[in-house]
Amino acid sequence: MKRAIFVCSQKGGAGKTTFARGLLEVLRYEGRTVAAYDADGAVGQLFQYEGLRDKKGALICNQNPCVGCGHFDIRDDDDRDILLNALADEPDVILFDLPGGVVGELGKVLDQGDTPTGLFKEYHDRGYAITIVVVMTPMKASVRTVQYSIEAFGDAVRYVAVKNLAFGEPEDFIIFDGCDQEGIRLPVSVGKKALLDKAGVVLHMPKLDARSYAWLDVLDLSYVEAIQGRRGRPTLPLAHQARIKQWFVRFDDLLTPARSLLGFEGSATRTPSENAVETL
Repeated sequence: MKRAIFVCSQKGGAGKTTFARGLLEVLRYEGRTVAAYDADGAVGQLFQYEGLRDKKGALICNQNPCVGCGHFDIRDDDDRDILLNALADEPDVILFDLPGGVVGELGKVLDQGDTPTGLFKEYHDRGYAITIVVVMTPMKASVRTVQYSIEAFGDAVRYVAVKNLAFGEPEDFIIFDGCDQEGIRLPVSVGKKALLDKAGVVLHMPKLDARSYAWLDVLDLSYVEAIQGRRGRPTLPLAHQARIKQWFVRFDDLLTPARSLLGFEGSATRTPSENAVETL
């Protein structure tokens, strides 16, 4: 079954695009055809990093989303039609990077602002299973996105929650996981209970060195470009290339429990020989 993936969070800055970029690049590296879209328009970070550029380095406005990255503004009534039009070419995977706090916009395509029942039915009718990926910080507003998403979408989709370890260790997400330590007791969040009830998966996204991330930003590089060098020539100091490669391999590994929900062929596990990313 083909897969449509919506990467979201209630707040900006949670690391949605960091995850979306990594997922996109691993999928393509393993040979999947992925139509990628930045739903924050031409200013979106997925478009900035993964979009095709001309010989002068300028982003190409209209490009093939299965090779580079398309873009649209999900807040615009006309632009939102891309959520349906993206189905036309039937790629293996359709990946949408949503800006913070706009999950409700999905219901405006066919359902007048209600739960996107009609939109998701179109996807299902065309053979697409749907996964909602929620990228979290340890903060309340971010954690609540899991609960909000499940309340909004119910059983029509599958769920993956991603702890962004740039904001702390896995055990620091006490609002999501609950805790009983140092005289403080917090219950497991409603969102986590609902996620597990619906066979959702929790992933831990490793922290990428801030200086290496800054180099990616300065040079507008994808992870693979940073590792391999654009047009075959290194563009980063070797130390940063090594850090990014190490992070990218770890990122690929973290996907293992959720591969069946994230557009990869086959089961959720692989043998080491199948881990093509390690050959970078």
